[in-house]
Amino acid sequence: MATLSFKENTLLAYQHKEPEFFPIATDMDTCAPRGMDFIRESICVSGTANDWFGQSWTFEPNIGGANPTPGVHLVPDITRWREFMKFPDLSRLDWEGYAARDTAKWDRERRLSRVMVGFGLWERMFSVMEFQEALCALMEEPEACYDFFGAVADHKIRLYQYLIQYYKPDILIMHDDYGSNSGMFMSPEVWRKLIKPHLQRVIDCITGAGVMYEHHCCGYFAPILGEIADMGCVATNTMHISNKPAELKQEIGHKMCFVGGFDTQFMDRPGTTEAEIRESIDRTIDALAPGGSWVAQSGLKTRERNAIVNDELIRYGSTKYSCKRPDYDAPRGDGLAGNPFLK
Repeated sequence: MATLSFKENTLLAYQHKEPEFFPIATDMDTCAPRGMDFIRESICVSGTANDWFGQSWTFEPNIGGANPTPGVHLVPDITRWREFMKFPDLSRLDWEGYAARDTAKWDRERRLSRVMVGFGLWERMFSVMEFQEALCALMEEPEACYDFFGAVADHKIRLYQYLIQYYKPDILIMHDDYGSNSGMFMSPEVWRKLIKPHLQRVIDCITGAGVMYEHHCCGYFAPILGEIADMGCVATNTMHISNKPAELKQEIGHKMCFVGGFDTQFMDRPGTTEAEIRESIDRTIDALAPGGSWVAQSGLKTRERNAIVNDELIRYGSTKYSCKRPDYDAPRGDGLAGNPFLK
């Protein structure tokens, strides 16, 4: 029988240890504070609107999210970014009010809490510039890019100081996608020269306040993940399979907690059967669970397939580690009630 709370159990994974029972990301309380009058890092409403930098975004129903409005980019030339990038005055926001709303259902005693904010240093660049132009800028105008990343890092540090003060999370997540399915968008050398010094300042701000830093990257960034761990990052999500998670965990799992690692592309294919989804889930669990330093996380496109995934995570995951996961109908304080994985 489990003796640890969900908070204590998940914390073991984030400390790169083996948990008492199978941990799932929704054992934690996570919020992404954003909106038209608050964290305007992206637009998540219908239609077209500007973010708080002035970049136009258009909601795309087919993906359920927004992208920069096609053909409309805030910065036409990276050497002139100062003319177009206007950073918001964060002191004017109702931090107490928003934090009270967003954290009202958090169970700080029994669950770890995470705050997730998108658009890190590189993501901000390719949201205000044409993606191809941003890639070219890295090679043609490295000094301007370095200064741009520095200014965005300064903004992030100001933002995270407020988030830490008012939200008081255990973990803070920043999104910054450095690669696609097939490779990094830039060489590790370019990342080290232009982005790494500023990312280090962001991480130092967070960890210096006693908060854990978790880095989100959708695609491939295996060549630099160990370095990001050495910079003070304790976890990464959602660990795309292009990184070969099982092999990478053998290399750096002692200093980086992997969150995710499932083959969601295969499980989302129209022809994939329920049996194949379950088999894929089980293979990933068998590969990544040993030794801990891993938290399960997998989301598919349809409610029906997510139900299969959630059921299999609970069923097969409960066979791992020294104790079975607590029952589904555990009291709210045990971190399961209201858990979307169990619906």
